[in-house]
Amino acid sequence: MTIMKFQQYRRWRAWFFSFWALILFITLGLLAARLFLLFAHHPDNLSLGHKDIYLAFFMGWRFDLKHLSVLLGPWLLISLMACFFKKMGWHIFNIAFWVYSSILLVLINLLSVINFYYFSFYQSPINALFFGLHEDDTKAILTTVWSDFPVLRLIVLLIVVTGFEIYLALLIQKKLSQQIPKSQNPESQTFMRREKWAFTLSALASVLLLTGLGRGSLGTFPLRTQHMNVSHDRFVNQLVPSGGHALHIAYKDRKRNQLGHDPNTALARAGFSHWQHAAKACGIPINADNGLDHSLPINEQASKSPPHVVFTLMESWGRHLLEFDDSTNNDLLGKLRPWLEEKADFFPQAVSIQNGTHPSLEGLILDTPITPLMQSSYGYQTYDTSRILPYKNSGYKTVFLTAGSASWRKLNPTLLQQGFDEIYDETAIKEKYPQAETHTWGVDDEWMFLFAEELLKEAEQNNEPIFLFMLSVTNHPPYRVPNNYTPPTFNLEPIKTTLATSEATSNAIMETYQYANNALGQFLNALEDNQLIEKVVFTATGDHTNRSIFTYPDSTQLQYKYGVPILFYIPKAYRHTDNAPEKNIWASHQDIFPTLWAHSLSETIVPSSSGINLYQPNEQEPAMALSFIKEGNSHGFSLSNAGAVIDPIHPIYLRWDKQKNKLIPDKSPSTELQEQAVKTKACLALSDWRIRIQALGKDNGTRAHE
Repeated sequence: MTIMKFQQYRRWRAWFFSFWALILFITLGLLAARLFLLFAHHPDNLSLGHKDIYLAFFMGWRFDLKHLSVLLGPWLLISLMACFFKKMGWHIFNIAFWVYSSILLVLINLLSVINFYYFSFYQSPINALFFGLHEDDTKAILTTVWSDFPVLRLIVLLIVVTGFEIYLALLIQKKLSQQIPKSQNPESQTFMRREKWAFTLSALASVLLLTGLGRGSLGTFPLRTQHMNVSHDRFVNQLVPSGGHALHIAYKDRKRNQLGHDPNTALARAGFSHWQHAAKACGIPINADNGLDHSLPINEQASKSPPHVVFTLMESWGRHLLEFDDSTNNDLLGKLRPWLEEKADFFPQAVSIQNGTHPSLEGLILDTPITPLMQSSYGYQTYDTSRILPYKNSGYKTVFLTAGSASWRKLNPTLLQQGFDEIYDETAIKEKYPQAETHTWGVDDEWMFLFAEELLKEAEQNNEPIFLFMLSVTNHPPYRVPNNYTPPTFNLEPIKTTLATSEATSNAIMETYQYANNALGQFLNALEDNQLIEKVVFTATGDHTNRSIFTYPDSTQLQYKYGVPILFYIPKAYRHTDNAPEKNIWASHQDIFPTLWAHSLSETIVPSSSGINLYQPNEQEPAMALSFIKEGNSHGFSLSNAGAVIDPIHPIYLRWDKQKNKLIPDKSPSTELQEQAVKTKACLALSDWRIRIQALGKDNGTRAHE
């Protein structure tokens, strides 16, 4: 090794140590920003020594290193090439790196300051509302900022802190650079080899380390947004993202869903000049006082003794697999069997409102065909279509419980905007049940149901009605069941010809499907054993069908392609009739809340929709299952005994081939099917308009019906 190469390696080493020192200084600065946020804004009831705060700081540090490895990591790779440049080439690289680093550091520190004051105003880290600055009175906002905040002092502080961090990193590089010998005499071969190995190992270890930090995790999945939920306390979770990280999340939220400026887009596309025309065609009466809202009739039992209401949204609870259930050879129900077959009311001809967990959740809670909505900048407001608000307004304690993470898809805090009082997730469940087994998406369903059981017991003891919405996660790939659970043996022969995956994967899917069903049945049994079941109006459905075990290349099996079970248990005291419901009518997610409201609320204002009370369908009008799913890139579809209508604006008609239980194209649709197309088009357009006009603020704060 020549003296020239030796000097090149040594100057790289000086830069290398300053590179890692810079990362250290940045992370220390972000730590300080979290500390300032903690001490300035922590709730009075939160102890500064709470263990979850340490978890938040640790997770924030992991995210900081993840982002810094992406932002600075490429410079390490460039340095390995620049190391062999001549003096001028290395000088240009060095200047470029420090200019870039200075700009980056200014932005990081600036966003930390902005995030601190943004939190003091919005009680939230930077979110999608941040990008509404140019849509508001920008001049007025900037004037307010100038008058209400110490802008000049903050600028000075920003310059001083950033300059000091850069100065320290440069000082380290300078000190180490001065150790490069000026002598032209070659060093000993042993020393040269040691330097060469030190260079090689340092470079290799750093590249591997930065790659690992960029991934953020050694597990199956990299560090993701859902890992930001480390506590049941909302404020603690808000300590995790740095200002830059919060801005990045907000930017993705902003880009995810833009609605344009015209709330009448869907109405015009469907050929309606006014929302009232669409409401009439959809069959929704317009009340002179309440517009698109209506008041429920008097329900003496619900008024005298409000029941607890439980809604369980089961992950991937598809309808099709139940066709192959056999209590002897393919027991897919476990302890749920008596409830599905005898004790409760099972509606088998139902479809989901959307074809994904979060889209279905939004569709169920807000009756929105626009998704994602709550993840976008439009998610920070309350919609009058919320199905939760009638319960909140009736004095119910409203709780959302998931076996997964509440930070997934920003469930917390956006669900709080739609009427939920409290949100519990895997963190709270693990805190109550430390022995709960976890997996990729959260804790196993049985622990969520145990937690729910305790919530219901507590509500009953306090004589406080509770509305509880649950979201399970176990029946989700990668498919596995808890170590303590032994599923039955399945016979795949009956479904071999229809499988879309390997027998091993199919068996694993059936195991998790059976486990989830069994856990749900176990929960209902527990309510029955604790004599709570007669005080609970209960429903369960799937968020979407299982998309792995079967495939549906066309629209001939819509009833299975998007089919989900709907299960109701209405205690006798809360039923309006002793007659059994017509369980084989066509239904969808839209019918669930109208059915719940009818049996649990009295004289409460609720948002109108095309959904019906499944226990009292309109005998004058055939039942229709409506879905917002864009089948074949359409604008939704509907199913009924008459057949199916896909994309009602440019309708594709299908009728039933009852012998094959399949849909077939219909070139000459019946009058009934054509009327279904008109109603489908109107209902879809009206739902779109009612969400869009609120999201865009075009009603100037008035209700949609005005």
